[in-house]
Amino acid sequence: MKQSVLPVSGLVTVEVENVGGDLQIVGWERPEVVAKTDDAKLSLTADGQTIHAHSNGDLILYLAREANVHISNVGGDVDLRALAGSVEIKSVGGDLQMRNVGAVSLKSVGGDMSLRGCSGDLLADSVGGDASLHDIKGDVKITVGADLYLRGSEKNVQAKVGADAALYLRPVPGMDVDVQAGSDILLRLPAKSDVELDLQGCDDESIRVDLPGVQVVEMGMVRTLVVGAGGPKVRLRAGSDVTVTSRDEEWENIAEFDPLGREGPFSPGEFPGLSSDMHDRISRQVEKTTRKALEASMRAQEQSDRVQRRVDGAMRRAEEKMRNAERRSMHMGSKVGRFGTFFESSRPTGAPNPPAPPSSPQRPEAEPVTDAERLAILKMLQEKKISIQDAEKLLAALDGK
Repeated sequence: MKQSVLPVSGLVTVEVENVGGDLQIVGWERPEVVAKTDDAKLSLTADGQTIHAHSNGDLILYLAREANVHISNVGGDVDLRALAGSVEIKSVGGDLQMRNVGAVSLKSVGGDMSLRGCSGDLLADSVGGDASLHDIKGDVKITVGADLYLRGSEKNVQAKVGADAALYLRPVPGMDVDVQAGSDILLRLPAKSDVELDLQGCDDESIRVDLPGVQVVEMGMVRTLVVGAGGPKVRLRAGSDVTVTSRDEEWENIAEFDPLGREGPFSPGEFPGLSSDMHDRISRQVEKTTRKALEASMRAQEQSDRVQRRVDGAMRRAEEKMRNAERRSMHMGSKVGRFGTFFESSRPTGAPNPPAPPSSPQRPEAEPVTDAERLAILKMLQEKKISIQDAEKLLAALDGK
């Protein structure tokens, strides 16, 4: 891994011109820019208050939180965290993830987009996959190729969505919302809302409004109604169904399909402001813990395999002993049944039985009761009432070992 450090002062603009792999940028409080890459070449230069960064591989940048960031082209994924300045992005080939950033303007994202915490406006010309947006302070204007999940937008919303749109909004005076979707639209509103709804579905039965105190009786694929005192305007155009509700469960059912909005695994960007050395130590500790867990899992699997081999061996030995015992019993005129032992005698019915032999420390190996005991031991082992070790000890005891 190559690393470069560049001291800076005052407000700077960081130009990330081309990154062949993934890009991660984390804001911190130190007066320097640190760049790391797994590629053989790393370029980090200064031209006045403009910093230029370039790498053909993966690139990690640590820079001042207030810096403005311009990203030209990234072939892989992009992860931006703790950046208070403006963010401009031209092209991202993979997924885009942002946490706690300033105003965002982007041209194209080939994959999915996830944004949690934006202090300014969001302008996204093209997102090829799904988009998950949470807690946007400014206006939202976005075009999404697949699904859109939006929760917590405080100003105007304008969205064009290729598939479904799920919106959780709290209308405020002056707010204007205009959403077009190729499939369904679900709008979740507070139970007490002041809003003007302009809704359009695909047929006469495609619009459903479920709000307290709101009676909707007219049919039609276009409906307009005033809720509460009215005011903020919400226009929804859906290629399929439109649902407006205040019920939590309906939103939660849809929100379960928003994997982009969930908190992801640990990454250094979760702790903005830490030094790069601290990030490295944390990363090494995470890798060490992961490696230990993997080794423990492998040891457990090996132990499980050994136990299974012992079980298989014990079962084979027990079955062989039972077959031998059954052959001996058949020669003696006895048969071993499924649940015990019964005898076939050639003596006439009613003939007195011979007296039982005196008890001895060791029974003769051919005594029929031994076969019944072996069967019982095998059955208890199969039903997991005794352990392999106990079964082997009992079988060995029966053999006089």
